[in-house]
Amino acid sequence: RRMSGTQDLDRKYLRSMPGLCKLACLLCSFVGVLCIVCGPVRVSNFRGSFYLAVACIGFVATGGLLLARLLRLWQRQFCRCDPTLWSLAVHSSLALAYYVASGLVLSLDIGAYTAAAFFGLTAFSINGLEAYGNYRRSRQREVATQTI
Repeated sequence: RRMSGTQDLDRKYLRSMPGLCKLACLLCSFVGVLCIVCGPVRVSNFRGSFYLAVACIGFVATGGLLLARLLRLWQRQFCRCDPTLWSLAVHSSLALAYYVASGLVLSLDIGAYTAAAFFGLTAFSINGLEAYGNYRRSRQREVATQTI
């Protein structure tokens, strides 16, 4: 038996479509936060603060899902949890939150906020596609396990 900790990493996941989507969401969240923070308006306004909250929660949640898949935590620690349903709930919630936050900052005519809205809507689209993929997977599994 090897003593290497790299055996537990699922490196192929980073090259898969869900892994790349999660990396893209992390990048969009980070760049969106930078756009709001570096913008000409004080961050204490409601729209900017709401966007920052959504982007930070999205960054942490997406990063957590990515780490759980990379470290194979679903198989080892959380074997009773259904990762597809967890991902469905997280991605659906994030998609809705990014849509609302991006709409709020887009309503201000500020260049940095418009750029943040672009990255927020990109994260919305990716999260929506991830949620749809998880929904289809959960439905296919339900159909496959049904008894006649």
